[in-house]
Amino acid sequence: MSEDYPQPTARSEPAGCPDRGMANAVWETIKDEMRSVIGDDEYGIWLQPLQSAHIKDDVLSIDIPDMVFYQGFTNNHLNTLEQCKNSLGFNDLHLKLTIASQEDKDDDGSKDTASRGQSFSRSLSEQGSLNAVYTFDNFVRGPSNQFALASCLNISENPGLNYNPLFIYGHTGLGKTHLLNAVGNKVRKSRQDAVVTYISSERFMNEMIYCLRFNKMWDFRQKYRHCDVFLVDDIQFISGKKATQEEFFHTFNSLYEAKKQIVLTSDQYPQDIPDIEDRLRNRFRWGLIADIQPPDAEHRIAILFDKAEQLGLSLRREVAEYIATHASRNVRELEGALHRIAAFSALQGRPMDIDTTRDIFRNVFDEPQTEISVDAILKTVAEHFKLRPNDLKSKKRSRIFSVPRQIAMYLSRTVGNASFPEIGAKFGGKDHTTVIYACRKIEANRNDDLDLQTNLETLERLLGRRI
Repeated sequence: MSEDYPQPTARSEPAGCPDRGMANAVWETIKDEMRSVIGDDEYGIWLQPLQSAHIKDDVLSIDIPDMVFYQGFTNNHLNTLEQCKNSLGFNDLHLKLTIASQEDKDDDGSKDTASRGQSFSRSLSEQGSLNAVYTFDNFVRGPSNQFALASCLNISENPGLNYNPLFIYGHTGLGKTHLLNAVGNKVRKSRQDAVVTYISSERFMNEMIYCLRFNKMWDFRQKYRHCDVFLVDDIQFISGKKATQEEFFHTFNSLYEAKKQIVLTSDQYPQDIPDIEDRLRNRFRWGLIADIQPPDAEHRIAILFDKAEQLGLSLRREVAEYIATHASRNVRELEGALHRIAAFSALQGRPMDIDTTRDIFRNVFDEPQTEISVDAILKTVAEHFKLRPNDLKSKKRSRIFSVPRQIAMYLSRTVGNASFPEIGAKFGGKDHTTVIYACRKIEANRNDDLDLQTNLETLERLLGRRI
C-alpha cells in the first residue's frame, strides 16, 4: 500500500496567530546566534530573508521564499542552524522549513514574487558531489561507449524530454561515473538555475536512515523530490534493502511524473539485479538502456595517450601498445598501469621505454587469467532456469531440460573454452558429437530466437562477472 508523503505547503496560519509573537522572539534569538557563527555577509544572504510562522506542538515553522532558496539553505546552513538552536537550550524544539506561497504578501502589502530566490540557486549535490573534472570534453569516445555517450549528450541538452530514465550499465571502471558527472556538469553550465542532484545509492540509503532516526523524513523528501536532474550511481547496491527501495520508488515516481530527468548507473542489467522489487525493475526499463563495453585495443591506446597528455607525460607508442595489450579489462586498469610506470620512472630515474615497462609489469601482466569452469557454468545456467545441475546432466528430453542443457554446453565452449570431449564428460558422459550438435544449434538460432538471445545475453553477463 502506497504511503502518502507530505509535499511543500504554503503558510496556512493567519498573521494574527497567537503563537507568532513567541515564535518571532525565539527565531530572532536563534538568528542572532547564527550571525555570530557565520558572519554578517552569510547572515544577510541566508538568514535575513527567512521569517518565522508559528510554534505549535514544539515545532517552529520557518518560511522559505521558494524551493530554489530551500535547496541552497539546506545545503549550506541547516546543520549549523540546528547546532545554534541546541546551544541556546532549544533542544526539544523542532524546525520545519515551509515553502511560502508566491501569493503570500509582504508586510508592505506587495506580493513576494519569489524571484529573489533565483540568485541563491544551488545544486543539491554541490557539497561532496559532482566532480568538475569529469566532462564530455575529456571523455575518450570509442565504439564501446559511443551509444551511451550519445544518449548522455542528448539528455544533458534536453533533460526530461527524450529518454527518461536513462539507465547506463557496464562493468566496473568503464566510465559510467564519468558520464554521470558529465551530464550534471553540462546541465549546470547551461542552466545555472537548475537543481542537479548527484548521489550514490549507498549515500541515499545512509541519509534516509539518518533522517528516519532523527525524524527528518520531511526534509529528506523535499531534498530529493524537487530537483531537475537526479543522477544516481551504482543503483545495484539497493539490492535487498526493502526500506530504501520503498523510498526510492516514491522518489522516482515523484520526479518522473514531474518530467524531471533521471539517470541511473549499474554494473548489472536491470533484470539481473537480485533482490529488487519488480515495480522498480520495470521502471528502470521505462526509458532507454545504454551499455558500455570494454574498449577494444585501438580505443585503449587512445585512452592511454589522452590520460598521458592530462598528466603531462610523454608516452611512446610501443609502451602504449604493450599496456593496451595486457591491461584489457577496463579504463581504470589502464590508468593504474600508466600511473605506475610514471611513478617508477620518476623514482628510479629510468626512461619510460618498453624495457622499463616490461620490467615493471613482468610479474603482473604475465599472471594467467582465471577461466570459468564447466561446473560453474552448469551451476549458473541451472540457477537461471530454476533447475538443478543434475537435470542438465541427465538424459531427460523434455524441452524444459534440453534447451538449458544445450545452452550450458554452448557456453562451456564459448565462455569456458572447454573441449568437446571435456564438455561431454561433464554432462553425464555424453558423446562429443552431441556437444557439437548442441553448440551449432544454439549458434544458428541465437540471432533469430529472441528468447534464446535474451537468455544467452543474461547468462554471458552473469558469467563475465565470475571470471
